[in-house]
Amino acid sequence: MAKTVNNPKEKMRMNIELADNGIIIRNPENEDEVTLAIDRGHNIGRCDYEADHTDEYQAIGKKILDWLLDVVIEKHTDFIITNFDIDVVATCKGREFR
Repeated sequence: MAKTVNNPKEKMRMNIELADNGIIIRNPENEDEVTLAIDRGHNIGRCDYEADHTDEYQAIGKKILDWLLDVVIEKHTDFIITNFDIDVVATCKGREFR
């Protein structure tokens, strides 16, 4: 039977700012770490706009996977990590409509 391991928890913080043409991902713990992801949508001769959030999806996913592989796994080498539980908490920030 496998040995039970005390499950350590790590925390990642990220601020995702909604811009007119994409997102800006900021690390609130390191002001120099900023990632831009552009909405690659298109509007070709039409009034409607078709959003393409592919770059934004990839930027957020890359941040999370890089953190898991480069930070979390590297900190916990005392046992074999087989999976992760991820809890996401979103705190909405903004301003009133005028």
